[in-house]
Amino acid sequence: MKFNTLTTASLLAATLLASSCSKDFLDRPPQGQIVIEEFYKTPAELRIVTAGLYCRPWFEFNYPFIVDVGETMSGNAFASFNPRFGYVNLTVPEGEGGIQYGWSGLFNVVAHSNTVVNNVARFTPATVPAAIKNGAVAEARFMRATAYFYLVRIWGAVPIITDNSALLENPMVPRNTVTDVYRFIIEDLTYAAENLPATDTPGRVTSWGAKGMLSKVYLTRAGIAQNGTRLQADLDKARDMAADVVNNSKLTLMPNYYDLFLRKNENNPESLFALQWVYNGGWGSQNNMQSYLAPDSRVTGLGDGWNNISPTYDLYQNFEANGDNVRRKATMFLNADVYPELTTPALPNGYTMTATQPAFKKYVIGGPTAPGNDGQVGSLNTDINTYILRLSDVYLTHAEAILGNNASTTDAAALASFNKVRTRAGLTAATSIDQMSMLRERRSEFGMEGQFWFDLLRLNDYNPSAAIAYVSKQHRNTFNYTPAAAVKVTEPANIVTVTPTANSFKLPYPLVERQTNPKLSEEPVPYYK
Repeated sequence: MKFNTLTTASLLAATLLASSCSKDFLDRPPQGQIVIEEFYKTPAELRIVTAGLYCRPWFEFNYPFIVDVGETMSGNAFASFNPRFGYVNLTVPEGEGGIQYGWSGLFNVVAHSNTVVNNVARFTPATVPAAIKNGAVAEARFMRATAYFYLVRIWGAVPIITDNSALLENPMVPRNTVTDVYRFIIEDLTYAAENLPATDTPGRVTSWGAKGMLSKVYLTRAGIAQNGTRLQADLDKARDMAADVVNNSKLTLMPNYYDLFLRKNENNPESLFALQWVYNGGWGSQNNMQSYLAPDSRVTGLGDGWNNISPTYDLYQNFEANGDNVRRKATMFLNADVYPELTTPALPNGYTMTATQPAFKKYVIGGPTAPGNDGQVGSLNTDINTYILRLSDVYLTHAEAILGNNASTTDAAALASFNKVRTRAGLTAATSIDQMSMLRERRSEFGMEGQFWFDLLRLNDYNPSAAIAYVSKQHRNTFNYTPAAAVKVTEPANIVTVTPTANSFKLPYPLVERQTNPKLSEEPVPYYK
């Protein structure tokens, strides 16, 4: 299910609203430019402006940035050409355009969120019920917190911005300390958890989504600079917040893992937060990932399918070690795989992978005539949602928070959450969990969803030697797979490995940003006085 969206102001031009994205659970907003002072006046108008936060503001983040960071840096994806190879070998230069794209994209989300928060306070009359006003602010603060959660993990200390107009007057803003950025994120998500409804129109974030995200934030903060251990108080908060979702939300996993990635199942109960893209809503409102990921033009019949990046041998081995074919086939194409739903007029019986080099399957949904696509597919243009937070993530966060500082755990609650994810994939239930089994599970569950680099960052925060050892052992190259051959899997002669350093786990600040704002090169300062 889709919904109408209306983008709010950008960071440097927060005076007009533009009708650009559209999905079907809201009435279409007025066309043309809208004077902000005349908007934000009714519950319906608040729904319009908050709906805009799910789409266009995230476009620069969606592709290729989160794939480059979440997948290529983590050792899940390989690209041999520059500048992508810098993400493979963890040597991304400060002038690389992709990091500027990601930085500005995430701060664009912050700016849009700030606009909603501040304009509700300025322009929404007392005749609008407080619960509706607070709910609108809560959606915006959830988005802002999520953007900052990415920013602080990718770059570390970053500026906390809550007033776009103040930035116009003084663009030279300092970085704020990592400690204060996490406090800011937690305050935003706590407000969201307290003021969002437990249920809403499918696609809208709810209090359960906010609690799920908050559990991940606490789990991450628990390990920052803890030198081999994690802060138990934050582990307990992560456990309790995740347990609330697990035990009280009444949400369930989709029975079939593969079905999560079919267009007809968007905004299913497992989806706690997903970006809501629009077909033919104007450039920046669509999901363009399929065109870059699909293995060849036969998948869509539209002339795209450029296969810009490939799964690595290391990711394949993560599936193979577990006999995890259910999630593997949903994540990557291998030679001789058959996908009967990927039909086109030229392939009425579906698509069979013929190449021996693998390709990514997630977010590849086929052409406009494929079942369930309803004609909503073009070149560089689909409306398939991008998952940011799924219920299975909260289950695994719950289990990891219980594992905590232990070498392993057989805790019943941890195993229950862990095994709901495993058994859905057709695997046998685990009888104990340790950090490596958690990493393997998360890597298989969320491959090509932009997650695994952040799992490695979380490990690096409290146990950098373990993170460095893990990454150093990876085979970051792609491979060839020929099921009929005596040796099914072959790697290239030159295996791609990397030995990371402490500096490898953060991206450099974009050069153009440091040149524009020299304070980014200075020591971070407290935000809270």
